[in-house]
Amino acid sequence: MSWIPALKAGVSALTLCAMTGCASLSGDFHDHMAGYTGARVIDNSTAYSPDLDCLSRTAMAGRPRIAVGEVNDLTGRFSSLDGTVATQGTALMVMSALDRAGFPLAERLDTRVAQQELEFANSRLIGPDGQPTENYRRVMAGSIAGSDYIILGGVTELNFNLHSGVAEARIGPLIGGRRHYAMTVGLDLRLVDATDLRVIDIVSQSKVIRGHEIRAGVFEFIGDTTLDIGMGERVQEPVHTAIRTIVESAVFDLVSGLAGPAAQTCSTAGTATTGTPVSFQTPNSGD
Repeated sequence: MSWIPALKAGVSALTLCAMTGCASLSGDFHDHMAGYTGARVIDNSTAYSPDLDCLSRTAMAGRPRIAVGEVNDLTGRFSSLDGTVATQGTALMVMSALDRAGFPLAERLDTRVAQQELEFANSRLIGPDGQPTENYRRVMAGSIAGSDYIILGGVTELNFNLHSGVAEARIGPLIGGRRHYAMTVGLDLRLVDATDLRVIDIVSQSKVIRGHEIRAGVFEFIGDTTLDIGMGERVQEPVHTAIRTIVESAVFDLVSGLAGPAAQTCSTAGTATTGTPVSFQTPNSGD
């Protein structure tokens, strides 16, 4: 086995080269950070974003203003390594989907800064340039925009290992195999009338997240030397991306009935599936 010493020498040389290369590049890396941008920033879209864009293009005057409340992670899933499994920003995803659909929004999710501003204004402390003045900000009755509808809900399902399978084979020193698995994530949203708190519609949707792993390699004992070479690939749809996909689908189903008859042409299924009423003029409707 005259090639074994050469193989050992080659591996040692590669290891040494990698170590010294990292050491030599570390000093120059920060100097060239300005030229390193990585992957380009892209629009955070899903398969249902075109449906929401269509709703925005068919916007009618007087669309109702919508407020988003708590849409929390209710799964209770927690990983000691990665923390919470489901995103903690589902409510923000709902707001982004509503804005994409062309609906005016009323901020109700985080009013802490607005409440502080209101307290300053009530104390006559806010002026145009921070200098003492009689032209202070006045708090007028009815100055805060109201909402016509409220969206509430939560991520309610996160089921691991819904289905899995393994196929492996070994022929002599050659090893190969494939593994696949599936999990589900679910979301429940409800549309509430802000004036009388009637629940207008409820949407409950789930999505299957699939992943697979492919690996191949060589494992063999050659004299006193162990030869172990492997390669593989693992692919899985990100859980947070799956949740955003469900959010956009659920938001479309909830609000497409509020967007007018033209919205019936926006669904990829050909019709809007929501049971919400058609668009109408309300005292709080946005322009």
